[in-house]
Amino acid sequence: MNRAMKILIVAIALFLVLVENVHAANIREAIRKGLKDLNAKKGDTHLCAMTDATYVRVNGKTSEHYVDLIQEETGCTVGKGNLLFFHRHMNHPLKIAIFRKDTKECVVIGYNGQQTQTKKYNISLEACSEPGFWKKVGPPLAPDAFTIATFAHAWALGAPQDFLKCAEFHNHLCAGIASGYMMARFIMSKYPLQKGESYTWVASPVFCKDDAMQILLDVTPGKKSLYVEGLTESQKENLKFENTAGVLAVWNKKESKGNGVVLEFNWEKARRKDKLQMIFGMLPYLERPDEFVRVVKEFEVTPQMLERLTTAETNPYKWLDLTK
Repeated sequence: MNRAMKILIVAIALFLVLVENVHAANIREAIRKGLKDLNAKKGDTHLCAMTDATYVRVNGKTSEHYVDLIQEETGCTVGKGNLLFFHRHMNHPLKIAIFRKDTKECVVIGYNGQQTQTKKYNISLEACSEPGFWKKVGPPLAPDAFTIATFAHAWALGAPQDFLKCAEFHNHLCAGIASGYMMARFIMSKYPLQKGESYTWVASPVFCKDDAMQILLDVTPGKKSLYVEGLTESQKENLKFENTAGVLAVWNKKESKGNGVVLEFNWEKARRKDKLQMIFGMLPYLERPDEFVRVVKEFEVTPQMLERLTTAETNPYKWLDLTK
């Protein structure tokens, strides 16, 4: 490589760094303006910041440095419990939301790697419950409106941090995540792990609860401790009990034995007419899972039983004509 080419490469690299610093400065200024629009100051205890930084990439680069910027300008931190993250795919735009819980106003900043867009919204529960609210809001709040609004109100209502971590992974808050949180708390209370034991969770039927199980019980498909087995509507109707939630096996690998339990969740008690009322109506019960979770059956688990529970009856590759 000749000297001229080396100089050109260095010049391009410096230019890209300069451009990124300019955009970071624009976002910093947008955060400062957002605080003024909210009539708030750095470190105010009624502030919460939410972002998808660390999950998304900006101009091909990971976005963790924006977290420092948010903390520096708002005073919101993970340790204080008022800096929250929400999961998005890596090509999603960078979003930063600053919420003031006493006024229910929220400034949202969107950045697509080239342009910064900022707007203030009223995301009170009353405003969010108005007909067509979710369809009327545009960027930068959309398409993350439901995520940001539910995160903000859960935080304002004092939801536990481990519950918010479940919502972070799921990327929004819903009744299904609340049910999964309660079931995980129920499991850890009634069936705590002893030395040499591990959890295996069979998600059947499958719904949002299973993302909470992954976070709280450390069960994942990749570690072969969470198995997803969907049920058809006719299979659900053929069950001997309603509101089925899943099957838990507490397994001792060394002894090749364990105990199992089938759980159900009382949706009749949780149900409300409005979706937001249902979500936030469940929050006071997060620490009282016994009021919603019921054991349908307890049983011994043998190696043969564990294999049956965790092996799908239908091979999907059979229907794709990919079996011998």
